Amino acid sequence: MVKCEHCGAETKHPVTKIIDGKPLNFCCGGCLQVYEFLRAEGLLDQVKAEEAAEEKKRKP
Repeated sequence: MVKCEHCGAETKHPVTKIIDGKPLNFCCGGCLQVYEFLRAEGLLDQVKAEEAAEEKKRKP
């Protein structure tokens, strides 16, 4: 099982793509497309920071 780079879901059959020389795994083509869109628009770091903040709020 590998973890999706975008949504975090675990999958046995990932969609893998080399991005910036590094193989990244995704649970589906949709997550790959969203990841590539966010990256192309320069929003990837912002989204990751927002997700980390949300995760921190959920933990007691």
